[in-house]
Amino acid sequence: MLIGLSLLSGCTVPFDFFGGKKPPPTPPHTSASWEGDTAAAAQAFEEGRLDEAEHRLELARERAAAGTGNELAVAASLSNLAVVRRARGDIPGAIDVQKEALAIRENSLGPNDLEVAATLNGLAGLYALNDDYTAAEPLLIRALAIREQTAGADDRRTAESVNNLALLYAAQGRAADAEPLYQRAIAIFEQRQRSDQLATTLENYAALLADTGRTEQAEEMESRARALRAADVRPTPAGP
Repeated sequence: MLIGLSLLSGCTVPFDFFGGKKPPPTPPHTSASWEGDTAAAAQAFEEGRLDEAEHRLELARERAAAGTGNELAVAASLSNLAVVRRARGDIPGAIDVQKEALAIRENSLGPNDLEVAATLNGLAGLYALNDDYTAAEPLLIRALAIREQTAGADDRRTAESVNNLALLYAAQGRAADAEPLYQRAIAIFEQRQRSDQLATTLENYAALLADTGRTEQAEEMESRARALRAADVRPTPAGP
């Protein structure tokens, strides 16, 4: 399914957001038709048939909305639609459906649930694609606060939010605010043995160092990141 919202993962400058996660279990009370439409949409998306993917996700949303107790399935369909619309370049449309998904998850799961944090992160990423950093910043700050409170200060999801906020500050030219956040995220990923995320954060930090004239330090961070990627083997993560 498309529910894994890595909305800005792999994006070029200035953002390379984390946020991807494995699809959750199928929401309760959903029908086989909802599952079928969602699976068909995922396949169409992978094959680049974006019109078909959006059509099948609209059907999935309608099926979920027609039943009772399907709020999270509706939210899943909306977030999946955001992924497809982003791929089509329809950022305003992606923002609209992601905002709907956020409202549903807040109402169904509570304002401090980790799924709410992930949705906030995805929404912030969409605003950032529109260079609307003013709208993105409070969403990232709130996502970070939720993850710190719910998952813990040294959880890898917290580190992802720290990295994301650092990226935003770097894009705004706020190097003094971004740098300690990068350093914090790096320390957590080192502790948690998350070499792929560590490499990405090192690359992000290297870009900041280069932009602020610290070429030697930037090269050191880039070298560390290259070594991690070349190893192509990640140690078993030490918990979340």
